[in-house]
Amino acid sequence: MNSFCLVLLSLSSLSQVVAFTISSTSTIKGRSTQELQTFLATPTNWPSIVASSFGVEEADATVGKKKEKINAVDRPLKKGERVKEIFGLPPLLPLAVTWTCQQNVVTKPNKKQGGGGCLEFFSADGLGGIAENCRMKFDISAVGDDTKVDMTVEIEPLNPIANLAPLVLKVDNDLALKVLLPLALKNA
Repeated sequence: MNSFCLVLLSLSSLSQVVAFTISSTSTIKGRSTQELQTFLATPTNWPSIVASSFGVEEADATVGKKKEKINAVDRPLKKGERVKEIFGLPPLLPLAVTWTCQQNVVTKPNKKQGGGGCLEFFSADGLGGIAENCRMKFDISAVGDDTKVDMTVEIEPLNPIANLAPLVLKVDNDLALKVLLPLALKNA
């Protein structure tokens, strides 16, 4: 009887849709804050550090002063630029979020601080029908010769399926920051 009650309680909690925040932290050895921020701000690097990310595409066509097309995914995004990230299990479960860079600020080192930065992406539409108002923020700071990165992800679920996301995202983000990011930087 108790196990039946636990199953009912578990199922009822799936119907509650509540916004959530997930945080992950890592220290990257021997890399400057500028190197790390540039790497994280460049969308083509994302699939090498996020297990669930399969690729990135331009969300908007950009044309330079000489009328040449600029592919924003191959360089660090600037405030206001957008990128479409493809993840999930394509082609079976192709998911995508269009991120807008809200902040890419670098703090120069001085006598009191070793420098740092803040990188923030937002998607009001999020994942159609599943989640909205998705935010991904990286706070980057110097720790001696190393760099600390704090990643915060905020999501507003729209349906009960999205309530399963916190556990999956926590594992994915920890793997990204603690294992795949140092490996990708080593191979870059």
